[in-house]
Amino acid sequence: MIVLAVVLVVGPLLANPVLRDEVFDDTSVLFLIAWTPMLFAGLLSWGLVWSLGRRDQLDRRVRAAMEGHPLGRELLWQALLIVCFVVSMVVLSGVLAFYGEETGTVPDLAMSVSLVSRLLFLFALPLLIMDRSGLTLEGQGTVMPTVALKVREPWRWLGLIPVFAATVTIGYLIVPYIGLPEPSLTLFAMLLAFAFIAVCEEIFFRGMIQTRLEILLGRWGGIIATSVVFALTYALIQPYDAVSQLTGGDLVHDTGLSMLTYATASMLYGYLWACYRNTWINVLLRMAIFVLILPPDLDVGI
Repeated sequence: MIVLAVVLVVGPLLANPVLRDEVFDDTSVLFLIAWTPMLFAGLLSWGLVWSLGRRDQLDRRVRAAMEGHPLGRELLWQALLIVCFVVSMVVLSGVLAFYGEETGTVPDLAMSVSLVSRLLFLFALPLLIMDRSGLTLEGQGTVMPTVALKVREPWRWLGLIPVFAATVTIGYLIVPYIGLPEPSLTLFAMLLAFAFIAVCEEIFFRGMIQTRLEILLGRWGGIIATSVVFALTYALIQPYDAVSQLTGGDLVHDTGLSMLTYATASMLYGYLWACYRNTWINVLLRMAIFVLILPPDLDVGI
């Protein structure tokens, strides 16, 4: 999986001159903004868990929650759901764009596509298949959601410290250059929509996919594999997604850029999940980053 990740970075760099120019002309900015805060927050999280956490005990709870799950079969279901998600983004975007042009509501419809597709294929159907219906499991479907969403141990909220550190670092690096959006009803609505998107994605990619891959591939194998899948998904949906922050060149360009940005961020999301198994911490970090990278005029197509 590490080899695949390297190929997905190096390949587009070699094949796409635009991406090469973007990266090598702004190497210091890329390192500072996309990588350094994530590394800093990850190291801080490691120190907190090592000194104050009980990760071994938490890992045993997770393995007990996943006992009896046919992991390989469930991962195949999840892969199919990702394919359906991408296809739904393509199809619904095409259909709604046609009607949106007729009614002049393309931006609103674009956000609707993002929300509906994620709700169906990254939230409702995965919960139905993996954790509720008994299709792959009998009797233990509610254990893992309880671990991830009902966080009662105080130490599992220590992740708020690296979340705060990453947010402050990223803000220090980019806010002087792009500013912050002004408080408004539009900003509030966007935050609500993105909170919903973040919850769907974190439950699916971290709570479901990464948890299973960690059991099969080890902690870092699961984190890296999930990050590759997460980045590839964003590269594929970029032309049709109102939330994606890629520049929208072509698939090769978007794949390389997504591996350098979304995969890097996903490594931190995955490590926070491996440390605390607390979905809310991941959602808060993603919402904070979303606000920081919004342009002041909120002109992001949603």
